[in-house]
Amino acid sequence: MTEHWDEFFLKLHHQQTLKEQLSTAENDESWMMISIEAAMEGILKGSLTLPNEQEIRFQTLSVFENQHTISLPDSLIPEVRAGQTVDPSKSFVVQDKLGGILLGLHQSRQELNPTQIEIYQQQMIEQTSRAQPSMKLVDEKALSIHDTVIGCYEAIFLVSPSPYYQIVFVRSWHGKAVIGSCQFKLEDAPLWVPLTYAMLHTATWLELS
Repeated sequence: MTEHWDEFFLKLHHQQTLKEQLSTAENDESWMMISIEAAMEGILKGSLTLPNEQEIRFQTLSVFENQHTISLPDSLIPEVRAGQTVDPSKSFVVQDKLGGILLGLHQSRQELNPTQIEIYQQQMIEQTSRAQPSMKLVDEKALSIHDTVIGCYEAIFLVSPSPYYQIVFVRSWHGKAVIGSCQFKLEDAPLWVPLTYAMLHTATWLELS
């Protein structure tokens, strides 16, 4: 039992140290296992070799009636929910149950103009922080990707037994809000933060003419 508690507190210390590094890093990528640019190159090549020699292979999925494509690590498997009430053409979820990774996209019915991204993002942050007091906001930013603004924020959820990290993003598409998120174990943030942003940068969205 003593050994169990020693491991528990050591893990907590490691997570707290990582949280402090993430909180103070801001735009500094030195804490990341790889750069966002290297992750993007790996996606375009179809595979990425990490510094620890682990190889990640990517698969490209077409969703939302083939109007959106996104390249993901092949460890992420599309989730099929029996008797789901959500329209599968409006939402999609992939996950790696063993790795504790979950990524989802949802087309909202709510109208959203690109100029309202920042306001919408702030409302999402406020709603989530009220619903989940364990949330600690790490960063928020607006990315310009393919002439489109994507609002993003990063947060840590200090929950037991496994604190986790989440990147939430929102964009306007066909005049409506599309909301997505990727969440993973806090200890995996140095890999999955750059991977998530690389996936956002390399995704394609078919716009109405």
